[in-house]
Amino acid sequence: MVDRLHKRMASVEGPGVAWVHGTNLGVASSQDGGETWTYQGVLQGLEFEQGQNTFWAPEILWHDGLYHMYVSYIRGVPSEWAGHRRDIVHYTSRNLWTWTFQSVLKLSSDYVIDACIHPMPDGRWRMWYKDEAADSATYAADSDDLYQWKPVGAVLAHQPHEGPNVFFTEYILAHYG
Repeated sequence: MVDRLHKRMASVEGPGVAWVHGTNLGVASSQDGGETWTYQGVLQGLEFEQGQNTFWAPEILWHDGLYHMYVSYIRGVPSEWAGHRRDIVHYTSRNLWTWTFQSVLKLSSDYVIDACIHPMPDGRWRMWYKDEAADSATYAADSDDLYQWKPVGAVLAHQPHEGPNVFFTEYILAHYG
């Protein structure tokens, strides 16, 4: 049987959708600009609750000498999609290996996943995320310091969809025309 601590694969046996849960965050590095990759293992020390839990969709950014990671978190290894809380959890690190738990974010519901964060022109930060309690719509929250977040409401709610991702279009236009 495949070790669920290190892999998330459809071939892992278990009840219901347990195969997609119980995941850690794997690390790979590249010495040639991303052409080839070497698996380095999984991040250790993320557990702030006992037992095997689920981590996915990390968003990592560098700001003022510190890495910030916002990651989707589910307690345990659920075998069903419904009925269990989903949170976005904040960690910080100076080296990308040793992470310090900061908080479970208080957002629009207890069913939020897939954070995406970008600086705003006024110096604040905006987080976009999927709120599964709101028919899988994209919601947003703002922060002055990357630690305290204030939900600002739905930003894309016309139909259910997967997690958001945002990017700075002027950079793309300047580099890719």
